[in-house]
Amino acid sequence: MRLHKFVAATLMASSLVFVPLSSAVAAPTWKLLYSENFGTAFNSDTVPWVRDTYATGFDNITDDAGLWYHNDYGSAWDTQLNSFATYRKEFRVGQDGWLTASLSARDFNKDGVIEQPPSITTQALGSEHVAVLNVPESTGGAIFRPTNRLPDQYRIEYKLKTLDFGGKRNGTINYNGKINGYSTTGCKTQHPWGEGSRSAGWTGDASVPYCQWQDDREGPFGYNGFHYLSIVDFANPAPRNNHFWHYHRKVLMDQFAQHPDRIGTGTGGRVCDSNTNTYYNYRDGNFNTVNMWMSGMPNWNPGPGGLPGNSQWFMTSCSGGAAENQLSSAAELQPELMPNTYYTFAIERDATGYTLEASGNFARVGQKTLRFHRNFVVNNVPIWHYNTTAAEYNGQFNGTLTQNDAHGSASWPNQWPAGSAYPDYFVIGDLYTNVYEGSASLTDIKLFVPDTAAPTNLALNKPATASGQCAATEGPEKAVNGSWTGGNADKWCALGSNRFLRVDLGSPQTVGKVVLRHAAAGGEKASWNTKDFDIQVSTDGNTWTTVASPRGNTAAVTTHTFTPRQARYIRLNIITPTSDTDTAARIYELEAYAS
Repeated sequence: MRLHKFVAATLMASSLVFVPLSSAVAAPTWKLLYSENFGTAFNSDTVPWVRDTYATGFDNITDDAGLWYHNDYGSAWDTQLNSFATYRKEFRVGQDGWLTASLSARDFNKDGVIEQPPSITTQALGSEHVAVLNVPESTGGAIFRPTNRLPDQYRIEYKLKTLDFGGKRNGTINYNGKINGYSTTGCKTQHPWGEGSRSAGWTGDASVPYCQWQDDREGPFGYNGFHYLSIVDFANPAPRNNHFWHYHRKVLMDQFAQHPDRIGTGTGGRVCDSNTNTYYNYRDGNFNTVNMWMSGMPNWNPGPGGLPGNSQWFMTSCSGGAAENQLSSAAELQPELMPNTYYTFAIERDATGYTLEASGNFARVGQKTLRFHRNFVVNNVPIWHYNTTAAEYNGQFNGTLTQNDAHGSASWPNQWPAGSAYPDYFVIGDLYTNVYEGSASLTDIKLFVPDTAAPTNLALNKPATASGQCAATEGPEKAVNGSWTGGNADKWCALGSNRFLRVDLGSPQTVGKVVLRHAAAGGEKASWNTKDFDIQVSTDGNTWTTVASPRGNTAAVTTHTFTPRQARYIRLNIITPTSDTDTAARIYELEAYAS
């Protein structure tokens, strides 16, 4: 498994720290296509709520009127589904209406009045404007999605300014008169899309009243959460029941705010401390997790009383960026610091896979950017429905989903056939209409596409030599391989005196800019960024001209422009390797451009 570098110079910042892996294929350089900062208010009150009769849906498996639930629970489940009415509202936002806001609400007594409707509104927050997603009842939902399918390669990102969907505040899960983010009044349950009928901890009897279904707020099923950013496999996503989404996500970043009752005597999972690359137990954290993960293959035959869902593979710094089939959180947010502190979430899709990225001031580790790339298929484990076009996939993972339950059986063949395609749509917000409750605000949703006019890195994969190397895996070729996020072995490192790195461009080229990625760009200490150095160019490898002489540098990424000139060779001479007592020179990438 490999991680890609993030190439877009306009999006880079010296404070960013990127962690694991590498790739032989350079990622795109991005250009901005759309950006929405919510400076223009929208009035969603003029948009009507529309009754959802379930006449249309994405599938008939676990969609809201899905056959799976009937076969599992019997006719009593049909009665429960018909005991309330579902209403939806959608409206477009932004330039060309490129964003769609989608809301779902429940009318409990079917009198045509939604008791506690969710909303998406705009407001000023300091010097910025934000969209506020407010879901006051766990049976509601509120999301942003793209109006049209995403391009086959893209970067989507946004800033999360506030978050109140459970988790601890100042050490407790009970705050502001709430229990894990839920109001204390009324019942909050997974009705009618509960865990499978044979799930431990409840009767499995669909005829019981609403309040006797699995409790969202506390107890062994209690949890809250928020989807920071997900990529799903179907068009026009809208809030639906939680189990539906378990079968339709490709990659995602989300919060999983468990109630202590759910954790019980267990660990609750594990969280990575990316400073030490060691895990601590979820139960010892603040429950505001950042899970960065992908969906793998489903269980084609879950068995009686079960539910269909895909295997889940989590990526953290502690795993070296490798996706592991174990609940592992990459970090924890600190909502108490918001909105003075904000968090940026981004997902990229390039020609080889997906990259998940989260930046901000995380608990225990401070300001950091966590960034993980996953190829579409690794060790015969695919990202579910990764192919946005039929040409990307040969049908090798096709299968039949089979249900044999107490009240009926069914088979759904060709769940991933050859010739299929699943264009990407992103989702931000509260997707679930039977769990999750709270509010959040966000801004600066941006969509980037590849910049086909991007400049060429003249040094990429060119022959490189050096004064030496710290280890066999840290040779000069690592500084021109197109990657700086592959961990400690994705760099050139050298000890001793007269340390230098030299790149042969192969023939005389016009060179006017050199970009260097220092230690912190690869995830190491900022104090190890190269402090003093000279950059030289030559046409013959003998006579050298100094074009830049930085001193006292502390930045992770430095850009050095000069009057363009002919050069075949570029040499980096290290004078003072670090800002502390460490004596090793570290360069994760050297790039050269015409201007």
